[in-house]
Amino acid sequence: GELVLKAFGHGPQAGGWLADKHPRFLADTTGNGRLDVIGCHDDGLWVSLQDDDGKFAPLPDEPALRAFGHSEEAGGWLVDRHPRFLADTTGDGRLDIVGCHDDGLWVSLQDEEGTFAEPLYVLDEFGVDQGWSSPGEHPRFLARTTRDGAVDIVGFGPQGVVVARGRGDGTFEPGKLVLNDYGQAQGWTGGKHPRLLADTTGDKNPDVIGFGNEGVWVSHNKGDGTFEQAQLVCRGFGYDEDAGGWRVDRHSRFLADITGDGRVDIVGFGGPGVHVARNLFRRFRTR
Repeated sequence: GELVLKAFGHGPQAGGWLADKHPRFLADTTGNGRLDVIGCHDDGLWVSLQDDDGKFAPLPDEPALRAFGHSEEAGGWLVDRHPRFLADTTGDGRLDIVGCHDDGLWVSLQDEEGTFAEPLYVLDEFGVDQGWSSPGEHPRFLARTTRDGAVDIVGFGPQGVVVARGRGDGTFEPGKLVLNDYGQAQGWTGGKHPRLLADTTGDKNPDVIGFGNEGVWVSHNKGDGTFEQAQLVCRGFGYDEDAGGWRVDRHSRFLADITGDGRVDIVGFGGPGVHVARNLFRRFRTR
């Protein structure tokens, strides 16, 4: 119950941070094994580093980067339109800032001194102008789709799953449609169907998981950045009443390894309480 940092909070004494304007993250930005606090306020990016004693540094007088913020001066980034991520796009162990704005993809690299460079416009895809209307309707993730590759961008676009391979220098190749499923064209919507990336097989490669009408669908990663066709692996946690009648605005669903076997299981907070489906490699068992 101890207050460790008077910042990043809702009250005026803590900065006046609002959930619908100011995203906040916990991540190891420096590669030292300790989680730091990162937030995007009106005027840009703020960082509080954690030291060896577990204490968080007070915020400085100026933001770490006057970009990726809510105000027009900091780019006009909006929570319901412009997702922002922390990811190591260069392989140097330090997290960079990646954001999808109206016009496409922007990246700010972090150097060895912890300084963030001015954002660079690196790809005219994954933005509102290209049909990616919102994070809820079109989820986007940064992940390695191949075991030895750089961080890629994986997005659920209007036509299906799109992957832009990372070049390892903070830039990305043009996106390619790798699976014509899980998109609006196939009936998947943000208001009904959560879609995620997670390793369901234990091979260290992320698979596509979607909570559809009939239940849970999985497309396994082929190891080359593409995915197999979707398979229905669990007749539960879905939108239809026969699949449990799960609703996005009521019932949270998560993927986590609760058995320690290296494969994610499904945990859902439904109407009666907590539901679990154990991962049996190619299917999930609810009982």
